Amino acid sequence: MADQKINVTVGEQPIVVTVGDQQLNVAVTDEWLQCSSPVVLQATGGWPFGENPRRVDGIARDIPTVVDQVAMPRQYRQVKWLLTISDPVNGLGVGSEINVFTRGGSIAFTEYAITGDADIIVYEIAFVADGDEVRMVFTSLYDGLLDVSSMKIGIFA
Repeated sequence: MADQKINVTVGEQPIVVTVGDQQLNVAVTDEWLQCSSPVVLQATGGWPFGENPRRVDGIARDIPTVVDQVAMPRQYRQVKWLLTISDPVNGLGVGSEINVFTRGGSIAFTEYAITGDADIIVYEIAFVADGDEVRMVFTSLYDGLLDVSSMKIGIFA
């Protein structure tokens, strides 16, 4: 892994305080450190993300489908997915966020911030680890074809 830079920004703000007929000149100096630890990977295509964003169209009911995957070769890995599930024919859609944490071969995840037509578009999501790769498996429980779009970011720890 490449060395990570820490950017230091120094700012100085002069302050003049007048008390009666006298002035007090003061300068305040601030330092800002800009760094990232652990390394946060940008949501772009290429390694380790592959296609990002990704879209899978025409998912039918009761057919488990890998809708996205990521390879992250570390012991501790975290991926955050933004997901949009839609039925464009009927103008329905669901948006959600999913946080996935892996340690070795075990996976824990939570789906939250579910918005839209979640009471109509019903589905199940599972995550499968295969070596360095984590796959998102989507199963529709909805009577119609669904499109799934996803965007992900990951963190190496």
